[in-house]
Amino acid sequence: MDDPRAAIDVRVHRILGWLRDVAGPTGVAADEIHARLVQASEGGKAFRGRLVIAAAEACGGASEADVVGVAAALELFQTAALIHDDVLDGSDMRRGRPATHRAFEASHRARGGLGEPAAYGTAGAILAGDIALVAALHAAAEVSYAADPRIEPLFAEMAVLVTAGQHLDMHEATVPLDAERLPEAVQTVMRSKTASYTAEMPLALGAALAGADDAVVAAVRDAGVPLGIAFQLRDDVLGVLGASDVTGKPVGDDLREGKRTLLIAHVLAHGTAAQRADVLAVLGDPQAGAPDIDAAIAALRASGAVDAVEQAIAAAAGHARAALHAALPDPTPVLALVDAAIDRAS
Repeated sequence: MDDPRAAIDVRVHRILGWLRDVAGPTGVAADEIHARLVQASEGGKAFRGRLVIAAAEACGGASEADVVGVAAALELFQTAALIHDDVLDGSDMRRGRPATHRAFEASHRARGGLGEPAAYGTAGAILAGDIALVAALHAAAEVSYAADPRIEPLFAEMAVLVTAGQHLDMHEATVPLDAERLPEAVQTVMRSKTASYTAEMPLALGAALAGADDAVVAAVRDAGVPLGIAFQLRDDVLGVLGASDVTGKPVGDDLREGKRTLLIAHVLAHGTAAQRADVLAVLGDPQAGAPDIDAAIAALRASGAVDAVEQAIAAAAGHARAALHAALPDPTPVLALVDAAIDRAS
């Protein structure tokens, strides 16, 4: 495939057009939801969709139409997940643009709508995310029926695990911070919420599309778990240290959101009292200013938290690479994507 990303984008837009047509009787609602979903689906790297294509190639290849169909379904699932995630986190920005609920809110204000703009924005984003999720499941089921019956069950399992993992993430945010239990809790959230749909299931779906036997599908799933964790750990570092033009969010935004990560676990367990105080002063404070964020970032660095997470990334990625070499006849297409994703600069 000459340009996997372009092929995925074309299919995603085709599915979004189908959504608009199906919702046509709702008139303005169909137009507004379609516009918001088009915007929300743009700007990402399509890593998960491209990983499906790479995994299929590594297992001998599959029908381009089927592979692109599943890749597009994954990207639509990602769109739904990000829309809902931004609502849950109260995020203002996504990929350098207003988050979907903020875009709905802005449209309400622009036309002078009745009622509360924020409530309208939240409701619109939840509903748009639901529609994107339905479209993703429908697209995956179509390919499952035509190509391989394993596709739909794998996709559905992924959707359930990610959604339950999101709830676990919310639950953990209600538990008092505990340096002893936090690392295990973070690992559990990463395994369910992120690893399952970032790497585990994209690899499994690609292998299944290529006709790989169940043992190979299981092996690439196993390889995908540490790969997805490495990917999430890299995102956690970027979420604190990454420049806005890289992350699409303000510097230190994960700290303002109160995101519990291995960075936080490390400074709580190994930092000095002053370092812990600097981090806890901004953790979960959406109004934290740049000087306080800078102090917290300096504390994370000085405590060794950043170095410790970099070591964890290297270890998880190493396990994943070794497992992929053992599982795949030719892991080259997959490893090229893995290296680019894990090693992206902060």
